[in-house]
Amino acid sequence: MTISGKCLCGSIEVVLDEAPDQIIACYCKSCQRATGGAASYNFIKSDESAKVVKGKTKAFHETADSGNSLQRHFCGDCGSPIYSVTTSYPGLKIWKAGLFADHDGMEIVTNIWCDSAPTWALIDKSIPSHAKARQ
Repeated sequence: MTISGKCLCGSIEVVLDEAPDQIIACYCKSCQRATGGAASYNFIKSDESAKVVKGKTKAFHETADSGNSLQRHFCGDCGSPIYSVTTSYPGLKIWKAGLFADHDGMEIVTNIWCDSAPTWALIDKSIPSHAKARQ
């Protein structure tokens, strides 16, 4: 079953081969700045199983807290984050869960970079959490 998602203004549309279910919440400083919140909620899919089918993203290149190269792709019209590409996950993209707001089957399965979380962040302690990246 395919599932589609879109940015805030609808200029970018994404299609996945299957619905996402396992979300990784990242609390690194870069994700906080990119989202304007305490964390970024993501899932990882292969390049073959998820793709942009409408529109063209813009990209911002940076060095992630991990030291890896990171490209953040976003909508050039509304600024919505779409996906990230990093050297630590070749052949994979890190998609933003908020693109698929109409899908109820997703749940957070791990929290990463928790040492960087703001004091006001609500982190569910029953979920596996890591001070930095997953081991």
